[in-house]
Amino acid sequence: MRSGLVTIGKFGRDRLARVFQRLPISARILGPPKGYYGSFNAYAQAVRDGAAERWPVIPAESLNLRAPPAIDLRYLPIFQPLDYQSPEFGLYRIQKGRFHRDARTILTKDDRILSSFSAWMGRGPQDNWLFKKLWLGPVHQYSGKSLLLVGQWNYYHFLIEEMPRIWIARQAGFEISDFDHFIMFSPIHASTRIVCERLGIKREKIIPLEKVQHVECEEFYFTSGPWHYGRTFTLRARDFLLGISQSAKTCLSRRIYISRERRGHGKISNEDELFRELALIGFEKVTPETLSFDEQIATFQQAEWIIGAHGAGLTNVIFSRPGCKVIEIRNPTYHANETYQARGGNIFWRLSEFLSLDYHAFFAVRDDTGYSAPGGGVGESVRLPNLTVEVGSFISFLSILLEGSRESNRV
Repeated sequence: MRSGLVTIGKFGRDRLARVFQRLPISARILGPPKGYYGSFNAYAQAVRDGAAERWPVIPAESLNLRAPPAIDLRYLPIFQPLDYQSPEFGLYRIQKGRFHRDARTILTKDDRILSSFSAWMGRGPQDNWLFKKLWLGPVHQYSGKSLLLVGQWNYYHFLIEEMPRIWIARQAGFEISDFDHFIMFSPIHASTRIVCERLGIKREKIIPLEKVQHVECEEFYFTSGPWHYGRTFTLRARDFLLGISQSAKTCLSRRIYISRERRGHGKISNEDELFRELALIGFEKVTPETLSFDEQIATFQQAEWIIGAHGAGLTNVIFSRPGCKVIEIRNPTYHANETYQARGGNIFWRLSEFLSLDYHAFFAVRDDTGYSAPGGGVGESVRLPNLTVEVGSFISFLSILLEGSRESNRV
């Protein structure tokens, strides 16, 4: 009975949203967006906007990626696409542009979505969540020049997707001081705060997305969405981030195991058993959140071998030297039929391909041990459940790789 009422309620809401969409009322006040533009050029041609401008920075790329060597055939479909396409990256500006946090969506002054710069929630831009909203929430207006950095509190999104947008803006001719506001989540971790300080992002200039969901800016600047970045973007992002570091360059050859013991989800449940075996062959445990930003950079630059479960700590492989061996302990529920899952699960494989790292995947077993996601969320039980590693199988897997590495060095 209750599920039936919920279904009727959703059906009624969706129908009402479609009615509101046809009314001559701005979505700033009531109802969902009026439609979408498939490209920036489509918007610029349709709307009189004297501020509309585009600064191209990185051309589109076509790349041939390699699946991890000796991967079990049942897992091969996960590592797709091998024929990888990365879009052009650039900086864009529109007048009175808006950003909606919850749907990670850019809206134009005529109440339409810029779909190629916004997150998709289905098979196409028509499935954006905002089209089912009866009200988008109060609009917070800001004057001057505002740069969208967005990202999330997650270290990966902050470091790989958010901060390199500043480099793109610089390549387009803009410095940090040219902007009056930065649209982003306030940095809450020591590493993210130090990055913002070194870049010159002052706290008083941040439009805090944890407090506002619907933002309108007088001059709205944004970049290509960095979700499908390629090799050039990755290499430029690495150089940009290394440029703000204060870590001394060293050439040590450390073997490190990245622990998630302080996290509430995505942990190796039998980590103590696993690490006892790893310690016997020279691995040391590293817990990234206990290290400063510069210490994390130095640790990963010194690493010859890196082992860790899928999670934010592996983001630091962007600082690793070419040829470094990376073993990602993965959740076997990632598969090609789950678009969001497959995309999220492949980020460290793709980073490794772009950075010439030697990537390998080991699939653990999802277990039912307790987990807790940040903010009490439940989605991490699907994307990042706790895992159990069959230690004997893993050590055998690692031993083969170690022997292969020794053979290569002898040759």
